[in-house]
Parts: sequence; structure tokens; C-alpha cells
Amino acid sequence: MNSMEWDSIRIFLAVAEQGSMSAAAQVVGMSQPTVSRQILALEERTGLHLFERSTSGLKLTPVGCQLLESAKDTALGAERFSRQVNGSSIEESGNVRLAVSELFGFHFLPEALAAFHRVHPLINVELIVSNDKVNLNKRDADISICQQKPEQPDLVVTYLMSRTLGFFAHKAYIDDVGYPETPDDIYRAPHSVIGFDNSNMYINQAEKSGRNLTKKQFTFRTDSYQMQLNLIQAQAGVAVTITELAKKTAGLIEIFKDIPLPNITWWLVCHRDVQVNPRIHHLMVFLREWFQKQDEK
Repeated sequence: MNSMEWDSIRIFLAVAEQGSMSAAAQVVGMSQPTVSRQILALEERTGLHLFERSTSGLKLTPVGCQLLESAKDTALGAERFSRQVNGSSIEESGNVRLAVSELFGFHFLPEALAAFHRVHPLINVELIVSNDKVNLNKRDADISICQQKPEQPDLVVTYLMSRTLGFFAHKAYIDDVGYPETPDDIYRAPHSVIGFDNSNMYINQAEKSGRNLTKKQFTFRTDSYQMQLNLIQAQAGVAVTITELAKKTAGLIEIFKDIPLPNITWWLVCHRDVQVNPRIHHLMVFLREWFQKQDEK
């Protein structure tokens, strides 16, 4: 398969999945006119009508639908080839791309990375700091540090560390609105609750304890753990956060200490095809040993 054929399949797949030339262009990193020309050229070369065009977008024709699964299989094969090439590298210098959630990245990772650099000065670490999931199959990153343990069989998953959670508020906030006697009190005026926007973590945990909770009861909603911590510090309300971080933040006090909360746990993940890459292996081993030592303290 030459490069032009692979590009045609890649563009066809992007247009089929996105439903428009403009959206596909963003995915493949080309201009919309280029994508349109590639699709027209593919149709002319094959003699097949692949898309129905309308004001609402593009829709695959029956023959286009038949080719879609083959295009997906080709893309998966190309992705696996890329991973295996990267995993087979014998270079112990170069880049490793690490994805990490923001709270872990901001508060726990910097010291570990500084220590890693002292041991492996020729390995550069590219950081993706985001709470969004990354696709290790598509090489969005080489390594991921995540809170939810992945179950996919093609991933190598290692326990990293765990921390306790607690209810916290700023002392000035409590002095202003009063100390809540029960958890239900924080959902009534004059109290304010800081919760998640898209995540149902708090709602699901409340259901386990026999309480009904809705997002409408959250005065502030954000999926950013860092923003939740900043809001507590700004005296905006009550939230659940990591006990260790809250105790390092001036003015925060813990409430409802007798209410059990699940620990927050992080996992170190890479794709099995790249785990033998020396750069990736060194960073995986170093982070695992570093944080497990921290976990034992």
C-alpha cells in the first residue's frame, strides 16, 4: 500500500465518522478543500459512490457502509504497527509522552519528574495535563496516570498510590455561615456545596449511603479537582477533596470526620506493545517505585 492509498483510507474513515468534510479536516490535520478533493479522487479511482451529500451533512451509501469496517481494520493495523515500532526502539534517549489528571499532575508529579530527570537526563517527558481520557491505542500518550482502573486486556496496568478524601471548608466560611451539624445541612442556605458537573461521583456515593442527591443542589459545579480546591480556599463552600492537599492549604478545616469516604486511587498504564521501549520502561519503573514509596510513608 502506498502513502496515497493509506491517506485516502484515513480520510474516508474520518469523513465517515465525523459526518462532514470540515470536521474530518480537523481530525486528519488537512484543509477542508484537500479532504473534499481526496474523497472525490477516491470515488473516481474506485468508480464507487461513497457518500450521499445533503444540507444536513454526509451519509454513507450502502457500498460506503460495506467499506467502513475494512477501513477501521486498516486503521487499527496502522496504529498497532506504529506502537510496535515505538516499542521496539532501543534508544534510551528521546521523548516519552505522559498523560496525567490535573490534581495529580499539579501536586504529586513534579517532584517525581525532577528526580527522574536526575537519573535519566537524556529522556524528555512531554506532559498532557487533563482530566479527559486519553486513547493509548491511538498513541495519544505513551503512559497514562488515571483514577479509574482500565480493564482492556491490551493494557499494562500497575497500582501507583492511594489517598484519603474528606469534607473540607475554609475556617472563615464556617465562621460566616456556621458549622453544619449534618451532611444535609450543607445543601440548605446559607451553605454552598461545590460538586462535579459531568461526573456523578458524589451522587453515586450519596446513593450508597441511602441519600438522594442531585446536581441542582451544587452551588458550584466543575469537573476540575484543582478548581474545587481553589473554591474551597476562596471560602465559596464545602467540597470533598484529598485530605493531604487540604491540610497543606492554609485555613481549611475538615468537617464530618466520622463519615467514611472511599480513597482516591491512581493507576499507571501503558499499552503492552510499547512497554519494552527503554524510555517508556524506565519512566514506568521509576514512577511505580517512587510513588509506592510515598504511599508507604
